Amino acid sequence: MAKLSEYSAKRRFEATPEPKPVVAEGGGGPLLFVVQQHSARRLHYDFRLLCDGVLKSWAVPKGPSLDPADKRMAVHVEDHPFDYGSFEGVIPPGQYGSGEVIVWDCGTYSPDEHGTWFHDRAEAERQVREGIEKGKLSLQLRGEKLKGSFALVRTKDAKQWLLIKHRDRFVSKDDITARDRSVLSGVSVAEMKSVPAHRIPAAQLAPSAGDGTPKAMPATIAPMLAEIGDAAFRREGWMWEPKLDGYRVMAFIDKEGVRLRSRRGLDLTAAFPALVNELSGQGVDGMVLDGEIVAFDANGVPSFNALQNRVQLKTPAELTAADRAVPAVFFCFDMPYFAGVDLRDVPYRDRRRYLTQALLPSPLVQLVHADEDGIALQEAALTSGFEGVVGKRLDSRYQSGRRSPSWLKVKPVHSAEFVIGGYTRGKGSREALGAILVGYWEDGELRFASHVGSGFDARSLKLLQSRLEPLKRSSCPFAEKPELPNPTTWVEPELVAEVQFQQWTEDAHLRAPVFLRLREDIDPAQVRRNANSSSPRRRGPKDVAVKSAGSVGSRLGGDGGRTGHDIEEVLARLDGSKNAFELTVGTHRIRLTHLDRVYWPAAPGLQSPPQTKRDLLRYLAQVSPLMLPHLADRPLTMIRMPDGIGGQRFFQKHWTQERPAFVESVTVYSGHKDEEHEYLLCNNLPTLLWLAQSGTLEFHVWHSRARVGPDAVSKSTDYATSLESLEASVLNYPDYVVFDIDPYIYSGKEAPGAEPELNTVAFDKGREIAFHLRELLLGMSLEPIVKTSGKTGLHVFVPIRRDLDFDAVRQVSELVSRHLMRLYPKDITMDWSVPKRTGKIFMDHNMNVRGKTLNVAYSPRGEPGAPVSMPLTWDELADAHPLDFRMGGAITRLAHTGDRWRDALKRKQDLVRILK
Repeated sequence: MAKLSEYSAKRRFEATPEPKPVVAEGGGGPLLFVVQQHSARRLHYDFRLLCDGVLKSWAVPKGPSLDPADKRMAVHVEDHPFDYGSFEGVIPPGQYGSGEVIVWDCGTYSPDEHGTWFHDRAEAERQVREGIEKGKLSLQLRGEKLKGSFALVRTKDAKQWLLIKHRDRFVSKDDITARDRSVLSGVSVAEMKSVPAHRIPAAQLAPSAGDGTPKAMPATIAPMLAEIGDAAFRREGWMWEPKLDGYRVMAFIDKEGVRLRSRRGLDLTAAFPALVNELSGQGVDGMVLDGEIVAFDANGVPSFNALQNRVQLKTPAELTAADRAVPAVFFCFDMPYFAGVDLRDVPYRDRRRYLTQALLPSPLVQLVHADEDGIALQEAALTSGFEGVVGKRLDSRYQSGRRSPSWLKVKPVHSAEFVIGGYTRGKGSREALGAILVGYWEDGELRFASHVGSGFDARSLKLLQSRLEPLKRSSCPFAEKPELPNPTTWVEPELVAEVQFQQWTEDAHLRAPVFLRLREDIDPAQVRRNANSSSPRRRGPKDVAVKSAGSVGSRLGGDGGRTGHDIEEVLARLDGSKNAFELTVGTHRIRLTHLDRVYWPAAPGLQSPPQTKRDLLRYLAQVSPLMLPHLADRPLTMIRMPDGIGGQRFFQKHWTQERPAFVESVTVYSGHKDEEHEYLLCNNLPTLLWLAQSGTLEFHVWHSRARVGPDAVSKSTDYATSLESLEASVLNYPDYVVFDIDPYIYSGKEAPGAEPELNTVAFDKGREIAFHLRELLLGMSLEPIVKTSGKTGLHVFVPIRRDLDFDAVRQVSELVSRHLMRLYPKDITMDWSVPKRTGKIFMDHNMNVRGKTLNVAYSPRGEPGAPVSMPLTWDELADAHPLDFRMGGAITRLAHTGDRWRDALKRKQDLVRILK
């Protein structure tokens, strides 16, 4: 702890979110460097190097430079704990270094004065200690923004050092600090006040060996393969890359040199001397890159034929000429191994980041572009002459040698590899070869897929004939002999053809197949048919109809029956391109219009794309199994924004217009006007979607239900005759006590008189009060549950038996809130005066009044970024931020929590004893 004594002395860890002073023990793999941008009294950059379990740190006022002429001052400051490396967030006012912090860059580093030592941590740390002691340290950085060699040089003042860029290919006059966003969250330091701080463990910032033991570089690694997908999409949890039309190659780099291996293990090293030369400049002992070698034609368009032609070349003169005329570029898209760390069990999201850091790009060695929007990337890829796109799940592991649905390749038409098992005679100039017969291996047998008679030219016909002639055999290699009208010659199944086709037919044949090329890089023994929606299985007597394990119904708690089927049909219709159509849901019909109308404009500062009415309908359909139980039988108040969140918005409690027959309602007496009003009930999926079509973006409900039950002391359903009948009815008995935690802590950006906007400091304080409230309630033998409001507040509920009316429940909420306020008077207020609330958490017990509403669980909010009101466990609240839960990702991230939250609501608790 002595190493971090100065760090500890400057901070109060009960008040600051910064990591506590813990020295990292053990660990292995390359050393970590981090640069954090810190908006304290002045904006500056903190340059940190991991050594001996702590981060050696320098404050660089102007930030790093890639220009060797710039000698940037770097003030040596106290060591920081290893966990500080991934710290992003807001240090509160009054604390040391108060202000916003982001991780501006991070990656691996090594001393480089006598070679690099990424693979040997002990030696690297020894040289770092020695360099710091001498006052001169030369090091190579491999980050997303900072790459190449730098020097740290101490001046006459022991605290004053200089950070200087060495001359190498990464020198630039460009201002690197203009790239001002976090490499982890993508936010700028100015935006950190209002966006969630996602803190991953520091050990995930760069490749690391948790047990400290380096792993030997594998001699071979079979590449992971993609299944065929039907269409590109934009969905949280996926990243997309252009699909390259080249040779899939694994590049092995170590002190012995560079070796290029094709997908089937062929050695291609000698065919690409220029690539080998540039890959040798990666400067690391132990690196495996997965990528595609692509050759370009005279117009700069990827050309597989050009690549095949140059692979046939042998002599140095031919290869040198080819490197000039047909340059081949190695595009890297994965890194299964780096400097003693086997990364195959690491999620793709981290492998992608490590590759971005570790790769030292050059003209012939490039990082493949990646994007979250598969649809836009596919359009750009096709325009640029590429084949299509490949989608990858961010949580997918590297499944060496396997074809996985975690990777999807999408082309405008399908293509796949097939084994050639024979050919037929043709007519005229094609008499010798009319069509090839192709198939795939299944259960040890070669299954016939199609005869392919188009796509040939004179050159490809000549090549095929020369390759097939030596492979002739007398018997049919296919498990079932195909019926063909022309004479057939059978061949040994040793050649692989890539074939383009429209789709698979019901009898498992190819529709409209076209020969593209021979694939020398594919092992014929490994050719299988992709399992995907465009490739139906060969059906047999044992086949049964089964519901997909990944169906919406099963994912979101549906019963696997009609409801799940309806949701799937709704999503399928919404995936189309029509801007208006009639939607069928079960036996009901809803007219949908203006589906491409933008309800939530793009919010670049929040990294949020635009969200349309179509996106809202898709979200509500997916989340309906979780959301509808919270809406059921509760009078509904709609917040409608027909033109989106930037247009007019209005509350609508009562519905006087015509409505579809499937929309249920309840009539309730109004004491204010001595009249009845009709409230809508959202009790089914068609109603939910109809409301969204009508411009309802927020769904607010009563705290009581228009349904009797065993937990309800009242059995009356007369809500409309008089005030007395309403007060005696079940609608006057709520299901829970509400504690509305509403921060009145301003960000400073609000317009005069406006409510506080979402900001991290306010939410953090509200969360702290929520945990204090929970502690108090647990002491009363009451178990509360919690959800985000979707804005900056929190809603805490205590589920109760329906034997207390609203007046009694309001009294309980007030008693508990006032007691909590006495315990924390500096933080909590119950004052209705807005100026007196400012800077505190306002607790509004008057939310426990009949007719008051709160946004229902999973309801979207009409705020930038499309946040939703999300149920949480208390453990999840500890690290949560409201913008963690947005329309695009709420389901996939926390759908399971909704079920637990709903179960918690069913655990009715006794409040009568408290009032007594």
